[in-house]
Amino acid sequence: MNVRAVWVAAIVGAVAPAAGATPAPNQVNTFQAGNVAAWTNGDRITDPAIVAAGGPAGASDAFLRVTANGGGGPGSKLITFNQSAAWSGNFTTAGVNAISMDLKNFNTFPLSMRIGLEETGGTWYVLNPAFTLPADNAWHTATFNLAAANFSTVNGGTPLATGLTRVREFRILHNPSVDYRGAAVSASFGVDNIRAVPEPAATLLLAPLVPMLSRRRRSHSPAGD
Repeated sequence: MNVRAVWVAAIVGAVAPAAGATPAPNQVNTFQAGNVAAWTNGDRITDPAIVAAGGPAGASDAFLRVTANGGGGPGSKLITFNQSAAWSGNFTTAGVNAISMDLKNFNTFPLSMRIGLEETGGTWYVLNPAFTLPADNAWHTATFNLAAANFSTVNGGTPLATGLTRVREFRILHNPSVDYRGAAVSASFGVDNIRAVPEPAATLLLAPLVPMLSRRRRSHSPAGD
């Protein structure tokens, strides 16, 4: 292996996520396969529905529509959550530091969109402040950074840094209040392209390395190469 290959391998190896870590960096739920990918509204409640057309990419783009009926009891809160292996586990080891998604408001009033996490010890974390989703019948891309400064602890006392290593449940919800539970409201929203955004460390380290390697290659190349 030449010097260039050794340097690149060493740097990539230093920042690559551990094998088998979940969620996988850059994994994405597009809903094009026609299933809800384990997103649910809870027991005894109708799960979010796949809408086959009208997503952010246009007429043939499927998306997930989440609906609540307001009032009280099951199905009253505007929320969906996922407990599958894809959206639980060790976000830190996986190198995931943000979640992005496309959102659409189907109501006549704005929504306060938040993500929430529950760790295996029972502590709840919720995004604060919320992402304001306007009632403009348009798709909007939201990126939620998983830094501790962006979250409030609603229940329990485990620090977020620890919680991110043992996530049990990941939530997407509307609530004007800083609450891990969705607001009871008759409303709905669309969501698509839910993505686990990886750490940028590999890109940042490799960027300055490329010109350095290029200069080294030129200095050792024969004339006319």
